[in-house]
Amino acid sequence: MKIVRLVGRLGNQMFIYAFARAIEYYTGEKVYFDISFYETHPHDTLELENIFELQLDIISKKDIPKKFARSPFAGVPFIANHKKIFKLLLKDNITREKHPNKFQPNLLTVKGDAYFDGYFQCEKYFKDIEEDIKKAFTFKAVNNAELIKKREEIEEYECPVFINVRRGDYVTLAQKNVVNWLCDMSYYQKAARFMKEKFPNCTFIAVSDEPQWLKENLKIDYPFEIYSSNTPYWDIYLLQACKHGICANSSYSWWAAWLIDNKDKVIIAPDPWLQYGRDVDIIPDNWIKFPRTD
Repeated sequence: MKIVRLVGRLGNQMFIYAFARAIEYYTGEKVYFDISFYETHPHDTLELENIFELQLDIISKKDIPKKFARSPFAGVPFIANHKKIFKLLLKDNITREKHPNKFQPNLLTVKGDAYFDGYFQCEKYFKDIEEDIKKAFTFKAVNNAELIKKREEIEEYECPVFINVRRGDYVTLAQKNVVNWLCDMSYYQKAARFMKEKFPNCTFIAVSDEPQWLKENLKIDYPFEIYSSNTPYWDIYLLQACKHGICANSSYSWWAAWLIDNKDKVIIAPDPWLQYGRDVDIIPDNWIKFPRTD
């Protein structure tokens, strides 16, 4: 039996789902999803089945084999924060990413029963089944007239290029000096200049989780249209209508760019994606990296 734990919000759920489908492809075994995370995290919602034309094979908590139980010490903060010292106490039978967001091909061919826990944010896991994943992430029928109109407007432009700005919790983290994941304005300015030189007739489509901030603070050398929907997954729906994209370091932004149906698309991504000194494989090889700070 293969089990994958679903956690986080939609962007993370999409990566984990794609990884699970890859496990099925490479092993020929059915994969079940453990969704118990959402019982204890009421602010996060399992959205995959509500938004996309897909179905999840869910395993109830009571049906998960006992051998996959987490270490009882994992919930002790002091022990959990000193994993290297207490690694024997934390040992269990769960298969995890050794290095978050780094491609680990051996995970795709694990033999026998396995329980996987991680974010698996790397296209290389599911590159061989790319068309299957894109089909799975087909949006269900959209009944919002305003949203449909916005997407039709974007599609009417000769060369729409999205600019996605992630704010939200990134701002809070930066203010608390926990970590600075915000992209500098210089990143967007240089990326927009590159796109305009490559596609002189392009129109910039700007979307953010803080559209008012976008209106007041996005300083690039070219006019742009704001199309934020105020709902993250509908932002993906709108951004996906573009031909090219300038990403924020956000899983929503990543998926919007990846799902663009244009074989000649040019995607710019911020580098580093996360904090400095942390090597990750989340940016596909055919995307262009621009420094996210000066």
